Amino acid sequence: MMFSACDCSEKNIKAFAEAVLDGSAQPEYKSAPIPEEPTDGGVTVVVGKNFDEIVKAKAKDILLEVYAPWCGHCKALDPVYKKLAKRFVKVDSVVIAKMDGTENEHADVEVKGFPTILFFPAGDSKQAITFDGGDRSLKALTKFIKKNAKISFELPKKGKKGEDEESEESAEKKDDSAEETKDEL
Repeated sequence: MMFSACDCSEKNIKAFAEAVLDGSAQPEYKSAPIPEEPTDGGVTVVVGKNFDEIVKAKAKDILLEVYAPWCGHCKALDPVYKKLAKRFVKVDSVVIAKMDGTENEHADVEVKGFPTILFFPAGDSKQAITFDGGDRSLKALTKFIKKNAKISFELPKKGKKGEDEESEESAEKKDDSAEETKDEL
């Protein structure tokens, strides 16, 4: 319960003090506005106002990065995190999300430093599991998700895309060599 200058009547202050003393006062948490664009590079953007809707969804396993825009470690993690989101884009049960910890708060998020990476497994409890791996690589984060996910999933094979690229490259080389042969004749 926060008060602006116009709320500061004696009656309101007394009611607030009584609520604090009897334990019924509810904390107010910061929240940026809900973004018009719900994703950034495939990463779902969470703010305080939509935290429960996204992170507390019972049918989803959620990996949440709480970051600060000025944090060097967070900036270094950003491209890896976006690759992780692309890796999981076809896995409906897993959401890769981020929340600006300087503009948003939630009762279920305790941040001691940036970035803080939390995993909220699917189900009723939604108790956060902190990523303490140290190595914030694509491989380490993928293993962390696989280890803690409550809903089983299959990741698309990375090799298929590479095979397609190789096929395209070999087709281009064949076209190039055919043109060279024509030039020689």
